[in-house]
Amino acid sequence: MKRAIPLVIAVLVLASTGVWYFLRDKPRGYALTARELATRRLGEYLAQKFPGQRALLISNPFTENANTASDIVATEKAGIDGFREGLGDKLTLEAVAFPELKPEARTNPRAVFIDGETTTPLSFLVSADAFDKLAGQHPQAGLFVSLIGLPVNVKELRCWQEEKPKFALLLPDLRFVGNATAVKQSLQKGKIAAMVLPKPGAPSLHRGVSQTDFDRLFILVTAENIERSILDYPQLFPAN
Repeated sequence: MKRAIPLVIAVLVLASTGVWYFLRDKPRGYALTARELATRRLGEYLAQKFPGQRALLISNPFTENANTASDIVATEKAGIDGFREGLGDKLTLEAVAFPELKPEARTNPRAVFIDGETTTPLSFLVSADAFDKLAGQHPQAGLFVSLIGLPVNVKELRCWQEEKPKFALLLPDLRFVGNATAVKQSLQKGKIAAMVLPKPGAPSLHRGVSQTDFDRLFILVTAENIERSILDYPQLFPAN
């Protein structure tokens, strides 16, 4: 983790995880469709794998602010809508939750270090106990589905150390989990239920996105395919 993001960039990346991927140099409509595809597939997998359970969808707290950029709000809404559609009637959406931010994250983003290489800037902006508080507020939720990545200190959290909840992730920064072996173990032990990662070499969205393009743009990583995913796409996982 090398450098802090300057304030002007920090303001732009106060979106949830992966907004850089969906908005960077891409027509807005295609970007929104891609995000909806990603979260829909994640929801479909969870609904099939964990029918009858309750899922807490963790979203970007900055979207609650009236002055947040419309592209960020629209991107987050696309992710929520896609996930809802993927669930169908097999999995119950407990709530869309907004984790607590560090006080300085709201008042002075420059005061918060954000690693310039991260794909999930909110990992650095949520309070240290934000996810544990969500677990206490939603004890019936067996799944935490995070659209904003994992907190930097995730391995210290009670909700990570205990069996419940399981986590499902959209374009996470896996360095917070550890190296590739640690990521594999988290999936095989069931702590990470599933995650959507960007597919290396995926074509540009400038040519358009259809409703069948998930496999062209992303990979869904689960316990069943984690070993093959590491072999096929080692660049997606932290080095051992």
